[in-house]
Amino acid sequence: MSDKFIVKIDPDLKEIIPTFLKNREKDIQNIKVALESSDYAAIESIAHKLAGNAGSYGLDDLGEIGASLEAACQTNDVNNINQYCQQYAQYLSNLEIQFE
Repeated sequence: MSDKFIVKIDPDLKEIIPTFLKNREKDIQNIKVALESSDYAAIESIAHKLAGNAGSYGLDDLGEIGASLEAACQTNDVNNINQYCQQYAQYLSNLEIQFE
């Protein structure tokens, strides 16, 4: 899937969005490590922060992925954990931000 996720964001966030997104890329790497060891508590922690913070940056869909991932971790739903982790990575890979 190569469809872009186009998100319009307040231009006041232009200077801080790159750091936010770089940290989300680090999340993906940390999630991969946690998945290898079935450390769902670590993934839940990352997802919780994502669910709480993404909306502040105008990335509501990303926040919803975080909330879904967090819920899946709370029930150790391995299939959904994997699915939402993939959605998280895919979202970031295909994100296109427009400052308006």
